[in-house]
Amino acid sequence: MRKILIIIMMQFGVASISAQDFKFGEVSKEELLEKFNPVDPSAKATVLYRREHTSYDLSSNSFNQVREVQERIKIYSKEGFDWATKRIVYLSNSNIRGLKGVTYNLIDGEINKTKIGKEGVFIEKMNKYVRNKKFTFPKVKEGCVIEYKYNIDLLYAGLDDVNFQYGIPVKRFDLQIVIPEFFKFRTFLNPRSNYIPNYTYKNNVVIANLTNIPALKNEEFIDNLNNYRAKLLFEYKYFYPAYGVTKVFSSDWNSVIKRINNNKYFGEELAKYNYFKKDVDDILNSSMSQNYKIKLLFEFVKSKMTWDESYSIYAYDGIKNSYKKGTGGVADINLMLVAMLRYAKINANPVLLSTKENGIPLFPTRRGFNYVVCGVEIKDKVLLLDATNEFTMTNILPLNVLNWQGRIIRENGTSAWVDLQPEKNSKNTTLVYAVLSNDLVFEGKVNNQKTDYYAYEYRNESVGLKSLDLIKKTYKNKGDIEISNLITKNDKELNKAILSSFDFTYEEGIEEIGSEVYISPMLFLSENKNIFNNETREYPIDFNFPKTKTNIVNISIPEGYKIKSLPESVKMVMPDDLGEYSFKVKSNGNIVQVSEEFSINSPIISSVYYVDLKELYTKLIEKNSEKIVLEKI
Repeated sequence: MRKILIIIMMQFGVASISAQDFKFGEVSKEELLEKFNPVDPSAKATVLYRREHTSYDLSSNSFNQVREVQERIKIYSKEGFDWATKRIVYLSNSNIRGLKGVTYNLIDGEINKTKIGKEGVFIEKMNKYVRNKKFTFPKVKEGCVIEYKYNIDLLYAGLDDVNFQYGIPVKRFDLQIVIPEFFKFRTFLNPRSNYIPNYTYKNNVVIANLTNIPALKNEEFIDNLNNYRAKLLFEYKYFYPAYGVTKVFSSDWNSVIKRINNNKYFGEELAKYNYFKKDVDDILNSSMSQNYKIKLLFEFVKSKMTWDESYSIYAYDGIKNSYKKGTGGVADINLMLVAMLRYAKINANPVLLSTKENGIPLFPTRRGFNYVVCGVEIKDKVLLLDATNEFTMTNILPLNVLNWQGRIIRENGTSAWVDLQPEKNSKNTTLVYAVLSNDLVFEGKVNNQKTDYYAYEYRNESVGLKSLDLIKKTYKNKGDIEISNLITKNDKELNKAILSSFDFTYEEGIEEIGSEVYISPMLFLSENKNIFNNETREYPIDFNFPKTKTNIVNISIPEGYKIKSLPESVKMVMPDDLGEYSFKVKSNGNIVQVSEEFSINSPIISSVYYVDLKELYTKLIEKNSEKIVLEKI
């Protein structure tokens, strides 16, 4: 495994970084003439130089940060044009100064410069607290170089993560962070990255001079590519002024949870009942079972509230206000559900977690969580509820929150980790009854059943689509199949499996050669492309949830034909029972039954098992491509 050697030195003095070769505005002809990255010829663009210099402005006695950023990028091809649009995400109380950007093109042997104008810069309001400054470079062509720089004043003391890796290679990265003696940070290098740097740590200044950092390349079925990025993380340990009381910020998880629970936008909100008391009293009565009360209140909050698609563990606007409006963020909705269940004497508690987009918390920090759901503890189990989505159920959460584990905060102040991964396989079962006519056309019926997360996915995908359109989308690129008489059941009955059936006519998957007829055994259910076709795999494979897909095809053979040969049955099992595939064929008179079952028994499979997983899919493709052979009598 390749590693980047990164040396980071912390010292009392400030070591200077030499960037003479990359002074802003002085792009060379050699850079413009470069046709490809010599280390990574497949790269569509390359960061020629990136500089980040962070210091603290002590003039206002507020220890605000000043960050200077400069970046120069070479674009080799049209596929790299996306890198000519940049975004700076910042808090609304921050200030961006001195933004400059230039596009460099070589025209008739001379360097032509085009500056970014005001018309190319936009500010987007992402939410109440976050802004996005977006700018696009003009006259971007193949072979051009773009360059920009800016300063940003950040009105807080903590240090953001420093990303060393990007989707394109980096030829040189110069980092300098000057930390006042009053602050103490602990540094971490992302342990999930395959490119683990070595570094030393001394006192007040961080310096990194890096060269030839490889691109962070995406792969199919990955939870969040950023989780595997080579980056430097800072944990704010404590602040100790020359005079005054030292403030400790770094601690264990219990201390972090205590601070969250004591926040007025979190713990205090859970203690408020009056705004919903009458509505809940009208819904419940003392004769109801505990499970029925949970069901009714869960359904009530889902129908009452509309999620505004904002993420936070804090109810900044107050849950009472959200209740009146009928809309709110994740915290408003799910803390409301916790409060209602507690009012009904049910042992409900908030469960903090981090979405896949937010990554996995690597050390105890409040910033590690950006989402909260409701957890109901019954005996030795925790039932997880999320009322932000119309189609969630007990222990069926949105896919982006199935991220390892969450932290439950009990009413008595204790906390514990809770596994978020589903315990059982979701099932997608398809039964096909096909009659082959003498004209060699299949006609028949399909019955399908989807449970748990398969049903959840179907319901989410069906929003805004007619059932027939969704079915046609499912079988797109599966050949010339005509579908009629579609019936779908239990779309809105979340506690039941999705059931669907339809009639079909199918004219493909069959070939006549002389006196023989060749039939694809799985008809339009056949898979002909291996989704894992790379030789190696860098990162774990994320399937979101454990699953079992079963296809059973019954084919009725017309008179005048007999079976000449059938594919052989086979079964493969991955190490540690992570997955398996079985393919069975049997005949009885003029009926051939082909059944296959493919199971992934763990939502996340380590890249160590990639070869085994690839072989499983290869076997599936191989068996789907084999033929049932008939011959005329």
